[in-house]
Amino acid sequence: MRNSKLISQEILFNKYHKKFVVDHLKLSDGTKGFWAYVSAPSGTIIVALDKDKNLILVRQYRYTQKGFTYEDPAGAVDENENFLGTAKRELFEESGYRSETFIDLGRYHTLSNETDHRCQIFLATNCEYISAPTLDPYAEKYSEMTTELHPFIEIYNSLGKPDSLIKDTEHVAAIFLTHRYLSENNLL
Repeated sequence: MRNSKLISQEILFNKYHKKFVVDHLKLSDGTKGFWAYVSAPSGTIIVALDKDKNLILVRQYRYTQKGFTYEDPAGAVDENENFLGTAKRELFEESGYRSETFIDLGRYHTLSNETDHRCQIFLATNCEYISAPTLDPYAEKYSEMTTELHPFIEIYNSLGKPDSLIKDTEHVAAIFLTHRYLSENNLL
């Protein structure tokens, strides 16, 4: 696949920050093939802690899961916006909290065989509640989004167990990275 040449590209769907793409390829041995994937904008996940090390989680209905999920604040990078700007905006929009301190925990791939999406993970510390969230008028409005505080260490210790609130692998990874950062810097 590495030495494949793109012959043509079909966009089967292009709406709501998602593109369903089929790339028609000429493989290195001359064989013709294709690769289908979802193209999505890069995003951020913000592991947000208040001064008491409570994790600020967003509870929302996820249609694809047919139920409620618990996640860190997160969202897509808008045009002409950088990752840090997105993290600050999404934290406030989804939770009503702000932070002066954002620590970059790295950029990661999400389902690298299925999508070109990349995600930058930030730790926001000493978050302060400012006002009610300013949810976007489409997706967040209908997802019954609420914000809850949970002790970080309890959420961390529950990961991988049946009763864990966090089930999404991106958010599990973000919490593991946060725990490592806090441990290495004697902040737990």
